[in-house]
Order: sequence, then C-alpha cells, then structure tokens
Amino acid sequence: MRPYLFLMLALCQACAARAPRPRVVLISIDGLWARDLQRAESAGVRLPTLDSLRRAGELAAGVLGSFPSVTYPSHTTMITGVPPARHGVYANGIFTDPSVRREFNPSYRDRSEIRVPTIFDAATRAGLSVAAVFWPVTAHDPNIRYNIPDAWDPRPGAPSQLAALRYLGTPWLLDSIGAPAAGAPNDSMRAAWTAAIIRRWNPDLVALHLIDLDHFKHEFGIWSDSAIAALRARDRDIRVVLAAVAATESGRQTTLIVTSDHGFLDYTQNLRPGVLLSRAGLVMADSAATPPVRSWEAGVQVNGGSVMILARDSSDRTLAERVRRAIPDTLVGPGRPIRAVLPPDTIALLGGDPRALWSLDLNVGFYSVSGYVGPLLLAARGGGHGYDPRRPELHAFFLMTGAGVPAGTMRPLMRQTQVAGIVAGILNLPGF
Repeated sequence: MRPYLFLMLALCQACAARAPRPRVVLISIDGLWARDLQRAESAGVRLPTLDSLRRAGELAAGVLGSFPSVTYPSHTTMITGVPPARHGVYANGIFTDPSVRREFNPSYRDRSEIRVPTIFDAATRAGLSVAAVFWPVTAHDPNIRYNIPDAWDPRPGAPSQLAALRYLGTPWLLDSIGAPAAGAPNDSMRAAWTAAIIRRWNPDLVALHLIDLDHFKHEFGIWSDSAIAALRARDRDIRVVLAAVAATESGRQTTLIVTSDHGFLDYTQNLRPGVLLSRAGLVMADSAATPPVRSWEAGVQVNGGSVMILARDSSDRTLAERVRRAIPDTLVGPGRPIRAVLPPDTIALLGGDPRALWSLDLNVGFYSVSGYVGPLLLAARGGGHGYDPRRPELHAFFLMTGAGVPAGTMRPLMRQTQVAGIVAGILNLPGF
C-alpha cells in the first residue's frame, strides 16, 4: 500500500508541475476616466472590445489615484502598491535648482529611481517571465525580460526615440519583432509589439501602457472629436492584444486588467505660480538673464492641475509661513484660480511629495505652467490632470476579466495602491 501512495503522490506532483501557470495582462490607457465607458454609451460612441469586457468582467466605480494625478507617479504606484511618498517618483519631471542652467529638464526614467520593490521584481524572483511595453520608469530594468520602456534620450543631438529604446530597454527586442530603426512610436505600434511578444514568448506578466488618448485629451479637450477617435482606436488596440492572448491560451488562465492613471478636466486659463514667489521676494529673477532665476528660497514643481512648493533649505523654520503669505487669498476660492492650499499633513494623507511646504490644487478651468517671470494668468485651452485625485473627475479606470471574476459586476471605488496586490495575488507573488 505504501508504494502505491508514493506513486500517487509523485503523479500528483508531476501534474501540478505541468499545470499551466496563470497569466496576467495589465493594460493602462493613459487618461481614461472612470466613467468614459458610460459617457461613450450615452453619446452613441461604440467601443465593442471594452463593452464586451465590461459585460464579461468587473468594472470599478473608480480608482482613487496618486497625488499628483500624473502619469509617472501613478504608474509607479500601480506596480509597487505604495504612494509616491514611499516609492519616490514624485512627479513626471524631477525638481532641479531653477538657478542652474540645463540643456534639458530631467524626467523620472530609470528603474533605479524607484525606491521600493515592484511586481516585476517579485515575478522575476518567482521564476516568471515579464514583458513591459512603454511602462513608465522602467528604463534599464533588469527584472523585465522583454522591455520597451516609456523613455527617451533627452540629451541634445540624441537619436530618435526608437533608436534610443535599443539601449534603454532590452537591446535586441525591437529588431527581433520588426520595429522600425528610427522615428517615434504610436499606440498601434505598441499594441502590435505587445501582441508579437505574447505570441512569440508568452510571458507570465505583460504590462502595456497606451498613451495617445492622453495626448488628444490634452490637446483638444476631454470629449473632443479627436479624443473620441483616440478612444475608439485604443479599443481596437486592445482587440489586437486580446487576439494574441487567445492564440496562446493553451489551457492557462489569463486575467486581463484594463486600468488607467487618472481622469481629466478642461481648462481655459494658465496660472504661473512661480510669479507669486518672485513677487514676494522668495525668488530673485531677471527676465533678461538665462536662466532668469538668480537666487531662490522656495521653488515650484508644477503638475498641471496642482503645484508643489519646495524649499531650498528645509531647515528654515520661517519659510513655510512666508510662502503661505505669498499666496493672496484673492486667488483662492470658488471661481478663482486656486481651489485649496494644502498643508503638509494633507499632502501626507494623499501620499504626495514629503518635501513640499504646501501644495496648490487648482480649480476647474485653470492649469499651472512653470516659470518665475511673465504674466501670472494667461488664456489657454486644453485638457489636463494633476489635480487632487479625490475629485471624481480625476478618478481612474479599472476593469478586470478572467477566471473567478464575476461577469457584469461592479466593484466599489478602489485605490490605485491595490492594483499591485491584485496582480500579485493572481500570480502568487509574496510581498504585496
């Protein structure tokens, strides 16, 4: 009897070892609002792929995102499960000394700039294979086997983005899937590359970032004809990826997550908050100089719908109050440029930049721009984000389908920090 039991145990172990591993495909559509599907349905805009996924899966009422509600902090939150205050990607751009002349303004780009583990790290440690196409802050990531990062070489005279991606990501990958040698990519290319990677190597975790919808909402407004066309195109891009998923199913269970980083608001005026610091003598600037700033005590990190105000000397205990006095109450309140002046404890509650003395959350219709000289307000038009993520218009999107996901159901408002844990739970990854 005992040999028989040992034989059965060995057979069970062998079957378990041969069982196909679960797979997760994570697609982020930059700028997709939590209620864009409902808005499209009301407007008679057909999105057959997303509508089919909604019927087959679970749609969240919304996602409470990162602060500021911009691309790089939000996507880093999705793959780490912690807010910007912990993962260290505080904005899209990196704050630098405004009095120092630079050839380019640096952005967060390399995996080394993330201060905590990611689900990509955990998957690789668990022996799983990872692919990421245009996921932010993943340049030179050693734990993404098939990597085409959302990155470029900002140095003057650098090669085109497609050429630079050969040394910022997996060097041989673009050539192996037939990508152009030079130029700039678009979302249809990104979707096609993702599909090619799935068909050829069938990774266990696939992450894709589609960015063109965000561009058209910025340029023409949140429900412009161009934004609607871009939304339809993203629906087709997802269908391309799903065809590759279906072709490589082979009995394995695939969970598809379609999410986003933030929603959007339209604006009609720009606010240059650095001018307030110049007027208060906290920045000494000369419009004829290059750069204009000669000296500064406080500086601004603009994030579109919000602004972080940072200290040059964090030990100056009087600076916070002097900065607050530099923001006139006549600019704050309903119908005015600034919706609220957020103190450090509120910034901490939202998981934002721990260095900030204050944050300005702007009202509907206003959007911040950089600089310390020039007009305080000027006419402008477009769509933007970066505002307090608690505002419903900024809620991100989340839709999940796959084994064990109840069809046609609604999930309550969730947090962006939950995404990493959901992925980790499906793939049985510890630490999230």
